[in-house]
Amino acid sequence: MHLSKITALIVLALVCFSNAQSICDDCKVQMQSLIDVINSGASRDEIFNQYVDVCINFYQQQPLSCEGLAERNVDILIFSVTELSGTVNEVTSENMCFFDNQLCPLTGAQFEWSLDLNFLGAKPTPETPQLPPDGFPTMEILQITDLHLDPTYTPGNNALCGFYSCCRSSQGPAPNSSAAAGYWGDYRGCDMPVHAFQNLLDQTVANHPNIAYVMFTGDIMDHANWERTIEMNTAHFTLAMDMFKQSYPNIPIFPIFGNHESIPANRVAPSEWNLPANLTNQWLFQLAADYWGQWLPGTETSILRGGFYSYEFNADLKIIALNNNLCYTNNWWLMYNNFDPAGQWMWLAQELLAAEQLGQKVHILAHIPPGSSTAWDVCHREYRRIIDRFQNTVVAQYHGHTHRDHFSIYYDLDEPTRATSLSFVGGSATSYRNYNSNYRIYEIDGPYDGASYRVLDHSTWYYNLTEANIAGPSVSPNWQKLYSFREAYGLGSMLPQELDTFVQQMAQNSSLQELYRRFYVKAGDPALEAGCGQICLQNMVCDIVKTVSSDDCSRLPF
Repeated sequence: MHLSKITALIVLALVCFSNAQSICDDCKVQMQSLIDVINSGASRDEIFNQYVDVCINFYQQQPLSCEGLAERNVDILIFSVTELSGTVNEVTSENMCFFDNQLCPLTGAQFEWSLDLNFLGAKPTPETPQLPPDGFPTMEILQITDLHLDPTYTPGNNALCGFYSCCRSSQGPAPNSSAAAGYWGDYRGCDMPVHAFQNLLDQTVANHPNIAYVMFTGDIMDHANWERTIEMNTAHFTLAMDMFKQSYPNIPIFPIFGNHESIPANRVAPSEWNLPANLTNQWLFQLAADYWGQWLPGTETSILRGGFYSYEFNADLKIIALNNNLCYTNNWWLMYNNFDPAGQWMWLAQELLAAEQLGQKVHILAHIPPGSSTAWDVCHREYRRIIDRFQNTVVAQYHGHTHRDHFSIYYDLDEPTRATSLSFVGGSATSYRNYNSNYRIYEIDGPYDGASYRVLDHSTWYYNLTEANIAGPSVSPNWQKLYSFREAYGLGSMLPQELDTFVQQMAQNSSLQELYRRFYVKAGDPALEAGCGQICLQNMVCDIVKTVSSDDCSRLPF
């Protein structure tokens, strides 16, 4: 590389580090003011007002939004700061800034732990995944994720309202036609209309009649976190679940929680913790146990424990649904107690051991993609240890959360260049923030004796929101296939080892990177218009292999 380019990169890195440190320092000042006012014995109203000031001045949010967020969050802060005051685990401003958008590094011995997994025994000899014989049965599964359903979405209302979520009935008509919310959704920070979700369900029923099972990988609720109540979330939840069940009355449905289901959003604690009644999300676990238990009998106990469950699809395939929002970096309860929340990872290890002993294969559903920037790295590291131990058993992982269409490759922890398994992120039903609405169909090997139950191919279906809104309410959106993975990239299979070779090739091919990005943003018009430079494209490809550590990208031949 030319010396001037090296110098420029060094300067850029120093500037980025300096800016990050400055933001961290500013955040610590703001958060320390909250800690100080709590420790001073101030009233809840005084702490509330301080929170609102921090929200308005530091995060630049609307006063109404800040007041709503303060009402939702202030009691968690008061409880955590007070309960841990004077202990070695006391809440610090630096830790608050990490768990509130990762603005500072995380410090403290309490945030470093490791599970004792010796009871699992030695890792079996890794198997090399193989293609099934020609002509053997396959099945289709449907993934829908990230609805962010907004029953108050009102076409023609203000899509440029200045809040985190717009187009709502309470925000009034648009001041001009260019700010008006479209009928089928809106790219500009608006959530999903109920009629658009019904249209998506109708499309899947009409055009994919052979679905073996449906998975919903989380986020029913809209982004209007400042105004939601338990009653609102309950109504949202029951509406969405009823719509799923009415569309698929005779097909297994496997739902999981997103980070927006809880009150407050992002903040979720295990039910076993002895928390004040106003701080628990036990109402959400109970709601899910009552609903999901109707069509997934036997799952209620673990759902009530922490929002996770396992279910045998058939004798050879087990579905494990995780609530990894417990390990979300914006989950403030991790400041209070973060060791294997709800014992979920130990439970997962036990479930996988039982599956291994029975010769079963496993599909894992979890909202947040492990290895992503919002998956807390200690939790993710322990999850990776478990997945690595059971790489012959876990044959697919499905996620949502990012609203984008992408995948990750897992590598053996003892042999880091050997690809072992894949995880898939299925986009989003909502068009929130620049992406088109979509769903995903997977072609799976099986069912038959000895089936691998691996993903053989997948296709993403979408409609162009600009075109749909121009056509208007009387015309159903033009649902079409955005791409099939193997066809788009000319691949013979989707086995882990072949996709590892593919990513190596993509690192050296800017045309492949551009194609991958088009699918990544689901051909959303604003996202495509914004473009993506060389560093942007390389970071996107890097994310495919960042399943062990942030250094994994160093071996890609960009």
